[in-house]
Amino acid sequence: RHPGLAPGGQRADARGGETVDPHNLLGIEINPRAAAIAQLVLWIGYLQWHFRVNGAGRMPPEPILRDVRTIENRDALIEWDDKVLERGADGKPLTRWDGETMKVHAVTGKKVPDENARVEVWRYVNPKPAKWPKADFIVGNPPFIGNKRMRLRLGDGYVIALRRAWATVPGNVDLVMYWWERAGTLARKRQVRAFGFVSTNSIKQITNRVIINRHRSAIDPLAIVFAIPDHPWRDPETDAAVRVAFTAATAGIGPGLLQMVVKESKGRSESVALDLAEIKGTINADLTIGSDTS
Repeated sequence: RHPGLAPGGQRADARGGETVDPHNLLGIEINPRAAAIAQLVLWIGYLQWHFRVNGAGRMPPEPILRDVRTIENRDALIEWDDKVLERGADGKPLTRWDGETMKVHAVTGKKVPDENARVEVWRYVNPKPAKWPKADFIVGNPPFIGNKRMRLRLGDGYVIALRRAWATVPGNVDLVMYWWERAGTLARKRQVRAFGFVSTNSIKQITNRVIINRHRSAIDPLAIVFAIPDHPWRDPETDAAVRVAFTAATAGIGPGLLQMVVKESKGRSESVALDLAEIKGTINADLTIGSDTS
């Protein structure tokens, strides 16, 4: 269930015995270290919530920490029957840049791919969409990988497998749109109540909003209930200031809340203070309100 909400939509009454703990929070993370950290952070958040609601002197039920393993360490988009190591004519395994490791360029001082960080090249046999655990709400921060960089970051074998598994998704969309496609389908079928993602702000470009338009114009349509089309974000990999978008949607037809950044000013520790203007109305696929030019 949604953290802090009882099944009927009312706020959970911790003193009355209703509670939410990491058993209720499910996830998929491909990095084993990040998956373990996420599981621990859920317990930290739960304990902070418990003491804030119940008081510092009231301990939670023992054992306080339990090995629930609700964060699954696997790929969130595809699964396969087998992975075959690709080899060259000499029989040696083929390798590519690992898609993640960076180094500082000797001349420019900027971070660039480290060509010495190599991983083996794999071919995925019989790829198909990965199954997601059943949930009421879906939230996520998918990798910020544009269509033109997917092969460089993920490798040819993975991208080929991804597009075979998701044949209904156009091949020119950014990686985040595969998450949007799956969550949008689940929401329209009312298998989840709502979903929300942080993505690059390219989500509103014509190639990506094909996915959004498909769900908004379906017989059982989807409504965008919240959006920020352009928001500052610091990329931890490159330390670059990038722009992101926030979108949240649910089944049905109705108005949403659109927030627009109207002022940005530097805060402490390189943080950014924002002023937001709010508009309510039907949010279009290009994350605007008004005439649907998309």
